[in-house]
Amino acid sequence: MEMLKAKAINLIEEKINQFQKVLAEATYQNRYNEAYEIAYHGSESLLSELFSKKEKKDFRSNVASGGLFVVGGETDYSEELQEYKEHIKSCISQLKVYKERIQNFWEPDELKRETKSGTVPFISMSFDDRDRDINDYFTNILKALKIDFKTGERYSKDSIPQKVKNRILSSDLFIIIFVKREKIDDGGYTAPSWLFKELGIAQGKQKDVIALAERGIKDIAGLNFEKEVIYFERDKIIEIMKATVKFIEALKEHNLV
Repeated sequence: MEMLKAKAINLIEEKINQFQKVLAEATYQNRYNEAYEIAYHGSESLLSELFSKKEKKDFRSNVASGGLFVVGGETDYSEELQEYKEHIKSCISQLKVYKERIQNFWEPDELKRETKSGTVPFISMSFDDRDRDINDYFTNILKALKIDFKTGERYSKDSIPQKVKNRILSSDLFIIIFVKREKIDDGGYTAPSWLFKELGIAQGKQKDVIALAERGIKDIAGLNFEKEVIYFERDKIIEIMKATVKFIEALKEHNLV
């Protein structure tokens, strides 16, 4: 129980530190920027995991900011910035209340609400219909183990949508499923280009990565030189079984099971 408390407190403190950095750097121009989004939405998700969805709603209600400040028909920028700062201070205060609650009042029935590690991984994968079966196979393993996860939901060929980018940045673990796409003349296959874009975002923030790759892909951004990659062949059951065992072992290494 004490170990679970310590883990939860560390997670709360991490969010407090994020908000304090946002507050220290706050200007009118950078209000509600990416750093704020990561701190705020990450806090909502954390409270939902540690306690309940009701706590997430209560947090949102307790820290809600006011409206636009207008003086003589013009926006009062100084007042609006001050209101933003007060909102961030409220977020910090509320998180400190939750920290106190965990330290002094958490009971065993509350502890069971916590996920094994407090981590909700982001799954980077193809949304092409031809890859649905293999993606469903690996995501169903997570569902069977009752591991919550986030995905990008859809693909954009032009850029990574901000919503997807924020989900990657707010996740502690990045799981990527490389699948074969186009055949290369000199041998091997490519993988969907947007997977590399999402991987780049995760690596840029030094996220932990679990990589699954279909055999035959020529380039997986050098991951095979940095860590153990879990290879699979979708049409060979023995290979899939081996990949399944390694995938579960990797999840255990990250305290998800």
